[in-house]
Amino acid sequence: MIAGEASGDLHGGNLAEALLQMDSSLQIVGIGGSEMRRAGVDVRFDSARLGIVGFSEVISKWGTIWEGYQTAKKILQEGCDLLVIIDFPDFNLRVAKFAKTLNIPVVYYIGPQLWAWRKGRIKTIAKRVDKMLVIFPFEESFYRNANVPCEFVGHPLLDEAERVLEAPFSKDHYLGELGLSPAMATLGLLPGSRKTEIERLLPVMLKTAEQLSQQGMPLQILIPIASTLSQAFVAHFTRECSLPIRFVIGEIYSVLRASDAVIAASGTVTLQAALTQTPMVVIYKMSYMTYRLARLLIDLPSVSLVNIVAEKAIVPELIQDEATPDKICRKIKTILSDRVRYDKMRDDLGDVSEKLGIGGASHRAAVVICQMLHSDKSAQK
Repeated sequence: MIAGEASGDLHGGNLAEALLQMDSSLQIVGIGGSEMRRAGVDVRFDSARLGIVGFSEVISKWGTIWEGYQTAKKILQEGCDLLVIIDFPDFNLRVAKFAKTLNIPVVYYIGPQLWAWRKGRIKTIAKRVDKMLVIFPFEESFYRNANVPCEFVGHPLLDEAERVLEAPFSKDHYLGELGLSPAMATLGLLPGSRKTEIERLLPVMLKTAEQLSQQGMPLQILIPIASTLSQAFVAHFTRECSLPIRFVIGEIYSVLRASDAVIAASGTVTLQAALTQTPMVVIYKMSYMTYRLARLLIDLPSVSLVNIVAEKAIVPELIQDEATPDKICRKIKTILSDRVRYDKMRDDLGDVSEKLGIGGASHRAAVVICQMLHSDKSAQK
């Protein structure tokens, strides 16, 4: 089982847990992080080391990527009955190619967003993947039309979200426990799970928060820290910020429920915010070369998953040069000062949550994987 970043590690951990509940004799080995370790995976290479985004970043971390790839090859050569790859397409599809040389079946859980960009990769997937397990309903027909075996299992975020969100939660109590004021506006800053994202996005987010405060909107800040990052690394960027800041590890849904609004990096976390109906502004910055190439390759009017699933623009998106403190500040002020607009965004986010379906994705994916494992063993006999 191979996951390449924090969200993949989370979903890999839930999947591994479901697999081991179905068959406790399974041995799961691979690349991942703390969530996969917690679930019982023998992690041979830490996915935090692979946390990159964009074309230029690959060049600077090529040595680490190569080391991870060699680790994956070694695991497969030791003898595996099945390879499960999770997201992280450029790396995982190369591992899948090697697996096919060893006649190891490949399941791709949470595949690349081919419907958004680089659609030509579907030919590569057809050659290297035996089964796609997809998380958005519209993906199933996309793959099947290309003759790729595919099954829609639902979005894995709902597994964790249902467990967490069903539990009682008091915003006032939570903020009080952190030493913050329930009476003050709380802004969540969600800068991502990769070091490059923190470096590019967190300073902009902090400047936005300070600007809001200077314009008469007193704020306190919550920053959740991904499992792939250290608190010391994130805290380094906040040293000169004068606002009250609290770092929270492993409590993303509590941060979202306690925040009046959030500034979020484009990615999975925007769907998590949708599940809690937390109003947001979505931003993103990448290297110039990566951005220019992405502009040529991406074939969608929106970049945030929330707007893509909604099929309309319900949250503001500020990308690259548009993601300035001035522009983000104006968007946040509009959201927080206009109650009608605020409530409308919450209602629209609730609709996105409904479109994602019901929980149980990890269980459904595990059923398919176990069936493939057992049918393959039966064929070998």
